[in-house]
Amino acid sequence: MITTALTAILALIEEILPLLGVAGSPLITTIITALTTILPLIVNEIPTVYTAVKNIIAVVSSDPSTTAAQLASLQALDTQVDAAFDAAAAAVNPDVPPPPTAA
Repeated sequence: MITTALTAILALIEEILPLLGVAGSPLITTIITALTTILPLIVNEIPTVYTAVKNIIAVVSSDPSTTAAQLASLQALDTQVDAAFDAAAAAVNPDVPPPPTAA
């Protein structure tokens, strides 16, 4: 049930992405807040929702009205989502070496 609700929320966010050019920064802040709020659920359901979340982050990050602070928040979310995906992949296949860490 949580997966269904989470997928529906992410689909709704993806549907409003074309409005970014019209609504601009306030809508971007709302999207970032929504993703941050549901991040624990995203992490728990990462194999199912990874692609949708990554697409949302990419589209919002590339919007010219995204501020530097918003971009920093999106980059932090992106890092958390990637880490959750890597952890899920390692749990499924423990023989996969861990991803390289940033120096």
